[in-house]
Amino acid sequence: MKKKLGIILILLLAVISSKVSAKVDQYGNLQLKNDYISVIVNQNEFNKGRFAVDITGGDPIRSGDNGKPLLYGHPHPWTSYTTFRIDNKNYIFGGKTDKRAGRNGEYGELVQEPSLDNNRIITTYRFNKIVVSQILNFVKSSTTGLPDTLQITYRVTNEDEVDHKVGTRIMIDTMLGENDGAPFRIINQAVTSDSLFLKDDLPTFWQAFDELRDPKVTAQGTIKGPGVTTPDEVYFADWGSLADGPWDFDFKSGEEFLRKGEFELDSAMALFWQESTIKAKETKTYVTNYGLGGITIVPGLLSLGVTSPAQVVMDNPNKTVEIVAYIQNTAEITVKDVKVELVLPDNLEPIDNYKVKELGNLAAGETAQVMWEVRPKRLFQQQVEYTVKATAKNTDDNQVSRGLKFVGPPKLSLKLQAPKRMEAEDDSLVEDSFYIKGNISNYGASTAYGIEAYLALPPGLTLSKGDKEEKFIGFLEPNEKIELLWKVKPLALVDGKLPYSIELSSSNALSEIAKNSILIPSLKPKAKIEILPKNGGYQVGDYLTAQIRLKNIADFYRLKTNISYNKEVLEAIYVSRGNLFINNGKLLSWNLPEVSQDEGMIKGISASLEDEQDIQDGLVAKLHFKIKVLGSFDLSFEDFIAYDKNNNQLKLEKVNNLLNIRRN
Repeated sequence: MKKKLGIILILLLAVISSKVSAKVDQYGNLQLKNDYISVIVNQNEFNKGRFAVDITGGDPIRSGDNGKPLLYGHPHPWTSYTTFRIDNKNYIFGGKTDKRAGRNGEYGELVQEPSLDNNRIITTYRFNKIVVSQILNFVKSSTTGLPDTLQITYRVTNEDEVDHKVGTRIMIDTMLGENDGAPFRIINQAVTSDSLFLKDDLPTFWQAFDELRDPKVTAQGTIKGPGVTTPDEVYFADWGSLADGPWDFDFKSGEEFLRKGEFELDSAMALFWQESTIKAKETKTYVTNYGLGGITIVPGLLSLGVTSPAQVVMDNPNKTVEIVAYIQNTAEITVKDVKVELVLPDNLEPIDNYKVKELGNLAAGETAQVMWEVRPKRLFQQQVEYTVKATAKNTDDNQVSRGLKFVGPPKLSLKLQAPKRMEAEDDSLVEDSFYIKGNISNYGASTAYGIEAYLALPPGLTLSKGDKEEKFIGFLEPNEKIELLWKVKPLALVDGKLPYSIELSSSNALSEIAKNSILIPSLKPKAKIEILPKNGGYQVGDYLTAQIRLKNIADFYRLKTNISYNKEVLEAIYVSRGNLFINNGKLLSWNLPEVSQDEGMIKGISASLEDEQDIQDGLVAKLHFKIKVLGSFDLSFEDFIAYDKNNNQLKLEKVNNLLNIRRN
């Protein structure tokens, strides 16, 4: 059905229609999908957090890929998994397994179930003092320019006070539709046996497909470039070996992709980031992309396909671009003396100056590939087109053209919004916290990746419980905006003008810093007697409760006081301890006072803490009375003294008058 539509119309609709939706499927998996692919995350007790990838609509100009798998794992994903090597121990991310893959590793403690957050699925586990979050979301493929790619992110935080060594291995059990053994096509090789590629030799991406002239599924892994973290090593091997070995595994260069212990072709790959130091309180991020690849194909006896980035960001004068051509002999005879030529526009040039690649003879059904690295002769921003031509002595020539769009770099903007001061009333802050808002936008011409925002607070300001200084945004498309909020509260008895800042960083855009300050008013230290209000006011015969409270007192350790009251109006019933002298359920030093109704006095209220501390608002005691007749209550402090731990008397104001309350 899709092939009956014009390609331009389809691509236009594809760009417009990329809505993301989420649901829990019939097997209990959490699924996130758009018009191109879906990611399925296991939520069961076993293998929790592991994921698979399916194609939904896939390539808009190809109908055969709908509903095909890209990562094996139905109905409950389990075959792909990630290992974290922490101080020479191998830990598997996610829930414990009842399967083969990852059985030989250790497991951590669940912190956050697979959860939806801003079109992402986030799962978090703790491995002692190392906390790891897995973040899965959709991004644009580097070769299709469509959001048909899963971005796999791991954020590793060292919550310890000491450094730790951490390495990461992401194992991907690739599957192209029904084909579980398709060759990996990387640089100028079709990899069909155990192979290793080191960091310095890695291209931007690898691809895999079954047949060039009519590929059912084209998969692509992006391993270098904007938005991803280049691994130290990439292994292509059989799935069984990678399943059994969570870090080191049975690797035999050149051995066919036969599943270890069995006799079926079963290819997989592993990306390694070798162990490195993560400092105390530091976070490191590892990112890779896997999804669909874009190839422009012209069928023929010499079927010819080319691929290259859909968009090239001109962020430095030494920018290079990889162009890969695939050539398949679909004839029934061997074609001889095959040559492939790259024809470039005037503003591009090959790095090695060899525009023609000689492939020799191609047997019937054989596929070959070549790669060029090209660079712009100057910085520019425009759409250009190149052509690849294939010739042979005994068959028809073929050629294919593909566009390259050169765009400017991303540019981030950060605007900060927050109150200039906190308001106070009756020597208390009206609100105990305030919000800092960061408005972040990308006004550049290309996507900004790896965006993080960090709130730096001075001594005296702290985040509300559950909030974090660092917020990971991920990526922002051109003209896309996002709003971040931090809830901040001042510590007890802090005042003055306090500065703070937000730092915005990105893996491919310049950093931004926004600074601001807030004025915290000075609050007077007081001891107060307050009567709890009653709807409709008090009547004769009612019971009332008065509270002794301390407000805004620094270095408080202990106190002693008596309380006088109008014995003609009030009858004292009893006195109870305030929560200031209860610490996590433990009762602190407290003297049970004496009630003298004849004198109208509560005598000997005294108590102390385990250590001195700053008191913003603390309840010392509750005084319980019965109203005998109408009149003034006349509650007041007598001989009130508060001390620090060195027995220095603390200066404060004693407030009684507010509590001379008559019945309404």
